[in-house]
Amino acid sequence: MNWGGANDMPIFISDSSTGYIDNALIQTQSRIRFDAGFNNTAPDRAEFFYGACGCARDVPGLNNKAPGPSGKVIPGDILNSRLIETSLDYQELRLDFEYALQDNFSLFTELPVRFIDGEVLESEQGLGDIRAGFKWGLLNNPSHNLTFQLRGYFPTGKAEDGLGTDHLSYEPGLLYLGRFDEHWTAASELRYLIPVGGTSGFATGFDEDYAGEILRYGFGAGYDINISPTTRVTPVLELVSWIVLGGLVLESPSGTPATAQYKKADGETITNLKFGARISLDKKHSVYIGYGKALSDDDWYEEIVRVEFRTTYGG
Repeated sequence: MNWGGANDMPIFISDSSTGYIDNALIQTQSRIRFDAGFNNTAPDRAEFFYGACGCARDVPGLNNKAPGPSGKVIPGDILNSRLIETSLDYQELRLDFEYALQDNFSLFTELPVRFIDGEVLESEQGLGDIRAGFKWGLLNNPSHNLTFQLRGYFPTGKAEDGLGTDHLSYEPGLLYLGRFDEHWTAASELRYLIPVGGTSGFATGFDEDYAGEILRYGFGAGYDINISPTTRVTPVLELVSWIVLGGLVLESPSGTPATAQYKKADGETITNLKFGARISLDKKHSVYIGYGKALSDDDWYEEIVRVEFRTTYGG
């Protein structure tokens, strides 16, 4: 890592302080991340959080089977016989590892374990959808980094229990990280999620699949406060938005079939404000603690708390 700076002040040139915007730097690193999200009122929206078959549960006393694998769901049956989730809380523990094969190329994988609890859903826990991909550095110098990233999402989580989406997705993106002086850093991202083989929209009244493409973009800034030659604290502010470009959502104000209806999700925009701080220790380790709040009526969660521990190797 490069600790040099004006007046020989110790600064982490090779470090990202953000907690939500993906890291543009290419490094060998590991990360343990814990999220707690609250009050997701439409968890099946565009099959981003979980699959369509994870949203509904059988009405007690009726012998209806839960919807089947992707492409085989019969959505009209949900409106006749199932309860629909209206407010979902979740926790997710994620283990990430990135390995730099070269200075400008790395491979990474992300292993999530999810815990969910809703007003309708019973509490469930288990493996979520595993993610993996690569990062390719397009620009890499002490002040500015621009990186292409490709992430794949694999349907390893059980969608019927709300643990996965039940389909493949891939997500190309551009990541930027820049340092403007010994204190200020800025980060941004532009990512485009493309689902493959999502649930059929048959019998919903709409001629499109349940899963939809989603554009994500974010901006963040951090201000380094150097406590000692080996310790710094960085308050961070981030603004992250998603634009849903397709797909469907099942809504029911009462959580019952009586008020349930399918709607198009395209055009819905979700915007969150995140603020937190990263504490960096002995050049290799850092801890991030942050809080996020939805600014839009549509959301993936009303509030979220994130805690992360990161270790960087080599350099």
